[in-house]
Amino acid sequence: MTASRTLMLLAVLMASGCSLLPDDNAMAYLDAEEQPETQVPAGSTPLNTAQAYPIPELPVTPAKPTEFEVPMPAAYREEQGENVATLTEYQATDANARLEQDGAGTLILRLDGNYANNWARVTEALAASSLKMTDLNRSTGTYYLEVVTRAADENLSWWGRLWGNDEPEVAVYMLKMNRARNGVYLSLLTDADTLADEALTRDVLEEIKRQLSQ
Repeated sequence: MTASRTLMLLAVLMASGCSLLPDDNAMAYLDAEEQPETQVPAGSTPLNTAQAYPIPELPVTPAKPTEFEVPMPAAYREEQGENVATLTEYQATDANARLEQDGAGTLILRLDGNYANNWARVTEALAASSLKMTDLNRSTGTYYLEVVTRAADENLSWWGRLWGNDEPEVAVYMLKMNRARNGVYLSLLTDADTLADEALTRDVLEEIKRQLSQ
């Protein structure tokens, strides 16, 4: 091999980042050990440090890989199977809707299960009910219901006032979904700080409960 060809081969190897040469440090991360925090001399100002990317505790210690594994996304069929399982779990879980009174005596509709599933359930129940939903805000857990009532005898139920002979009154009420220890609960308000009339609340919550039970 001539000197010019030798120099050309060396130039090619250098241009490729020496990728053809063995890399003894490629698996060095497997033997890395956690180092103690930096200590400062007594009397000095402590260092203001924080874990930028904390590693969560695992219930078991995973086996150390024997070779480098390129991260790969889950296969499409596997992801599809997980979505189907989630949907099946949602359909099979009973919300066990029941009317109760909270510690302050307020009438509420309590539901078992997590927030996401119950938000979907109640949204579907409202769409299938006779109640008119004008808007919703999942981040605040609020449904906005347009309710037509009639200013009649207070002893009449909401349905009685609805079909009475008095002039109708249209008002927007807030149906709030609140997280609880074991599920969620719904309450009806006229605004952010005022609870709705108990008779109206009962009628609205019973209508939602009826739809959830179907």
